[in-house]
Amino acid sequence: MRYYIYLLILFSIILPSNLREWIDVNSNLINNESYVLQFQYSITKSKHNIDSSSIKDVEYYSINSDSSLTRLSNRITLSYKDYSEVIDLSSKQKIIQTPNSNFIDSKSKLTSIFTDKNFKLIKISKSKYLLSLNDYYINMNITYNKDQTDVSELLFYQAPYWIYIQNLTINSFDSIPYNYSDWDDYEVFDFR
Repeated sequence: MRYYIYLLILFSIILPSNLREWIDVNSNLINNESYVLQFQYSITKSKHNIDSSSIKDVEYYSINSDSSLTRLSNRITLSYKDYSEVIDLSSKQKIIQTPNSNFIDSKSKLTSIFTDKNFKLIKISKSKYLLSLNDYYINMNITYNKDQTDVSELLFYQAPYWIYIQNLTINSFDSIPYNYSDWDDYEVFDFR
């Protein structure tokens, strides 16, 4: 068994990886901190209980190093260096608060494969990869096909949950499809 693992690592180093090429291509967008990231996700306590009805759409616009916009269902979060605004479209409320440190930390961990290349990528089969981030010890199962521009599936464990992501795409953008003035009349709660 030990020799099999050594052979697997050796072949992954010798043979170029399509996923690594995808990471390299998208690194420029991530490093410029101006990109749109779109995907669907689900969080569950069991790896085998991923339910397609619980999958949610996410749009994340990185505008620059200090500003971003995230849309998750009926909520839009505008993140700035010193604060964030959570806009609830259904209740027509705007909540101003300190930045969410958990979100910032998770974003930094996941984008580190594009920014500091501190990861190991092992090709398991034609479209399955094992990604290990050295500093965080997160292993990810990734399904990627070189003929597609997205990562079709990504699965990893962040105790105590399994996080399932599908149809992950990274692109550049010209403008953000939201008008800030639409939220001017919302009720504001400032918790800073």
